[in-house]
Amino acid sequence: MSFSPFVLDASEIRVVEHMLAGGALVPAQVPLPTRWTPERRLAGTVLAAALVEVRDHHQKPGYQRAIGQDLEWIFSDDQDWPFSFVRLCHAFGVEPDYVRTLVQNWLRSHGRSMRKSGAPPHAVRHAGA
Repeated sequence: MSFSPFVLDASEIRVVEHMLAGGALVPAQVPLPTRWTPERRLAGTVLAAALVEVRDHHQKPGYQRAIGQDLEWIFSDDQDWPFSFVRLCHAFGVEPDYVRTLVQNWLRSHGRSMRKSGAPPHAVRHAGA
């Protein structure tokens, strides 16, 4: 049995399936994980982890700091950092504004309000944070 360092759990697979169903991704844009470089695996993990965390835990009190960091990262237009949200979206061929709309819909569907700027003021999420 071989070990794959990049294995999506069920909730991460649902995010990718949702993005495929909504037209944010086409199947050709989702390469087989075994073909991804270590850098691409890390980038995919950072993007998926933040989205899954916001989607699944934004209502849980123990996650508020992490969710605030995720939201600040998602709604930032910073492109200087290689692992910025906008750069990762572009790397995977996903429109950042479409993903942001999905995130806003998740938050609205559960009654979480957002500031006008799009996210609460917290530290920016970095890989490994």
